[in-house]
Amino acid sequence: MTSRKIGVAIIGAGYWGRKLVGEYLALSKKRDDIQLKYVVDCDKDRLASVGKEFDLPGDMLMTDIFEVLKKRPVQAVHLATPNETHFPLGMAVLECHKHLLLEKPMAMTMREALKVTRKAEEESVILNVGHIFRFNNAVREARSLLTSGAIGKPLYYNMRWEALLKPPKNRDIIFDLGPHPTDVLNYLSNEWPVRVLALAKSFLREKPGQEEVAEAFGEFEDSVFAHIALSWLHAGPKRRHVSVTGDSGTIEVDALNQQIMLYHKGASKNHHVQVNNTIESMITHFINNIVKDEAPQNSGLVGAMTVGVLSSMRESMKYGRFVNVIGGCVD
Repeated sequence: MTSRKIGVAIIGAGYWGRKLVGEYLALSKKRDDIQLKYVVDCDKDRLASVGKEFDLPGDMLMTDIFEVLKKRPVQAVHLATPNETHFPLGMAVLECHKHLLLEKPMAMTMREALKVTRKAEEESVILNVGHIFRFNNAVREARSLLTSGAIGKPLYYNMRWEALLKPPKNRDIIFDLGPHPTDVLNYLSNEWPVRVLALAKSFLREKPGQEEVAEAFGEFEDSVFAHIALSWLHAGPKRRHVSVTGDSGTIEVDALNQQIMLYHKGASKNHHVQVNNTIESMITHFINNIVKDEAPQNSGLVGAMTVGVLSSMRESMKYGRFVNVIGGCVD
């Protein structure tokens, strides 16, 4: 345990990084052991825009990540840069002996993800991965309901992550949006699928590796299976939906609005959820890992296994068959 104030640098001032700046500033007003020290981005215009929005002094705005990593007042980094930079920049942060909250996916291959995890262990620093739905109170309540046997033995999971938006440049939906439902599936089941089958299409850009829609199935050791639907082309309401059917009922979770419905033999019941700020909860957990020595819920191993499942989905797309998750072997 430490009583010192944890100085944080946010690296990446894009859409998500901008949100993080507001959350860290707000949280620093609630607790005295955290302080936002720097916001870092290579785009000077974007950096200036964030500085103006949050009225940040000029000396907090930096363009050189490596210069910031040398600064002693920075003990922790929240890395929110493009996906393909997570591995090299994450390793650079850890090599400077800084605690790290690394946004998902933590790397683009399981090999790289495990290297990041091992590096954090070698440096004896905290590594969290930005699997934010682990901190969503509706998802947490659903996990408690499953543990208590509210719907009996779980039989299958159905996840829908859908919205209408402009696909992020040079990104595919499996690695960009898929980490969320994949991680939620593990959080609720306490298991990882042993094999997966996936199909994805690039309808708009018509380029392999830039798919906007995907469907995936996962099978577990105990005959449980899961379905994940991903779309950036869904013209209806934005969905972050989780359904778990057991042998005595079904749990329906609207993770976006943090609502839960329970169904038993035709009867339905609204289960109360105390709505929370998931970003604040994730950041709070990160700081508590550092100052209170709490065990991480979103560890590097969790992040690495998620990348492993996603990689196996992409392998399945290539072969058109089920693929084993560990090792990516085709059955």
